[in-house]
Amino acid sequence: MPHSILRVMHRWRRALVAALPVSLMATTAVAAAGPPFPDPVDERAVYDEPGVLRPETVAELEQRIDAVEAETGAEIVVYIQVDPDVTEDENLGKAAALIDQWGIGRSGFDDGLVLLVGLQPNLVNGKVSLFGGSGFINQHIDEDTLTSIVDSDFVPRAAEGDLNAAALDTIDAVQERMAPDTIPLTVGRVVNAALGLIGAPLALVAILGLAWRRWRREGDDPELTDSPSILMAGPPAEMTPPLAVVVREGRATRHATNTILAELAMTGRLAFQNLDQVADARSDADPDPLTDPAIEVGHEQPDDGLLPLPERKAWEALRSLAGGSGRLTRTKLWKVNDRMSSVQKLLEKEALRLGWFTELPSAAIGRGTAAGVWTTVIGGAVLGLGILLPMSGAVMLGGAVVLGGLGTIGFGRAMSKRTTQGAYVDAMLKAYRRTLQKTMEQARSMREVTDEPEVATLADTPDKAVVWGLALGLHDEVAALLARGLEEQRAATGSPAGAYYPHWMGSTPGSAWSGASVADVAGGVSHGSGSIFSGSAIPDIGGMFDALGSVGSTPPSSSSSSGGGGGFSGGGSSGGGGGSGSF
Repeated sequence: MPHSILRVMHRWRRALVAALPVSLMATTAVAAAGPPFPDPVDERAVYDEPGVLRPETVAELEQRIDAVEAETGAEIVVYIQVDPDVTEDENLGKAAALIDQWGIGRSGFDDGLVLLVGLQPNLVNGKVSLFGGSGFINQHIDEDTLTSIVDSDFVPRAAEGDLNAAALDTIDAVQERMAPDTIPLTVGRVVNAALGLIGAPLALVAILGLAWRRWRREGDDPELTDSPSILMAGPPAEMTPPLAVVVREGRATRHATNTILAELAMTGRLAFQNLDQVADARSDADPDPLTDPAIEVGHEQPDDGLLPLPERKAWEALRSLAGGSGRLTRTKLWKVNDRMSSVQKLLEKEALRLGWFTELPSAAIGRGTAAGVWTTVIGGAVLGLGILLPMSGAVMLGGAVVLGGLGTIGFGRAMSKRTTQGAYVDAMLKAYRRTLQKTMEQARSMREVTDEPEVATLADTPDKAVVWGLALGLHDEVAALLARGLEEQRAATGSPAGAYYPHWMGSTPGSAWSGASVADVAGGVSHGSGSIFSGSAIPDIGGMFDALGSVGSTPPSSSSSSGGGGGFSGGGSSGGGGGSGSF
């Protein structure tokens, strides 16, 4: 008995605390309507700013709201304010804002409900809204039913001038429809949180861990210590510039087949024409034999049988493509890269035969990349499902799987595993590249480079030095050295004629260094000719070599272009809804 008396006294105390100040405010101007709203008060759920509710009504509302929270965990707030000229939609939006500002509802469950009444200054007419968080409308009362409660329980009584009965009937209707069994909501939100906070990180770590483990077992190279002091003892057996590219890059790429084209041109089997015009070529432009990029293909030579297998197959493919014309232009030229794709596999087979790889790099890379792609697709599906439901935990899990898939693709692209011998060859090539680079940086001409015994182990002629420089990625060094050689010759004789230049790297007729031999050029360098020079008579050999990668592809057409406080638990309004009415 004493306990029940204390409980009643507690309710009346809360009602009086709420009612007395606002009763005084009713005789003066009312504060501006929220949002923002004033801070909430602990253990208080009813806020009657204009004081239109009787103390016993406030106490009854507090009791019913406490009962709902004790039974279901959901949090309810009744808020009455003076808000002149507010519309139904605006009042509903303010109810959502109140949930967000105060954090009404349990954090992570979003099971809060707000009954917001915006009165006119006459304290008789106004707007009313019921807005529930996403957890509330999914577990307890949906939007249509909330709207029905507004229309059938609050508006009729309020229109009769009895706001006390309207508020009590509305909360009573809400209480009757509340689902006492909150297990579905609890399980759903816990599963969502587990997926996002536990599943997503674990999935990311597991996927990347598996990819790393596979890479360590199948893709990582044997550990060899590289040092600038290491020198190339001698050329590995059957080493060629294209194979050097395969070993250094871990697989056969366009760079490797470009090197084969340069190597065949160096031997006189091919001659490039207008190579410097590749970037400006357009597929829908009218043919122009004077400026269109082209490849002159020579006839079969007696020593073709001595060519390494990949070079021999590339040479045969180019001669077959050229047919009787002996020239690759336009559509024939655009098919070169397709013909070279089979040569890339031959290069990998040669590297495998020589014992430099444990298996074909393309096969290992394909498996690893495919695993990453499938993982990314699965992650994208989970991500899409999470957005569709919506389910934020699934979104986080899907995002983590997508990131893991992208990481797996990255590991997959590095899956080509060199053998111990292959790793040793790679270290020697790095040493040779350092030697060639330093020699080119200090030399005044390409002939000085080939005079060095360390360089001559693989490149004993200027043409070979150029090809090896391009194969090892020394484009800038090759271009700079050729420019120095031209300038040295011009300074000594008044003309660059006689200086070494790889004439097989052809450029547009009319530029200073067209496809003809430098020895045949009578005049000096045409400064600013804009062909194979990049200004100040410096040939853009690197750019021209890069152009080899696109010379065999169809060029573009001319049209192409490149939580809350005050006793609430941190709920939110996102994904929630409700209904409004007028009285």
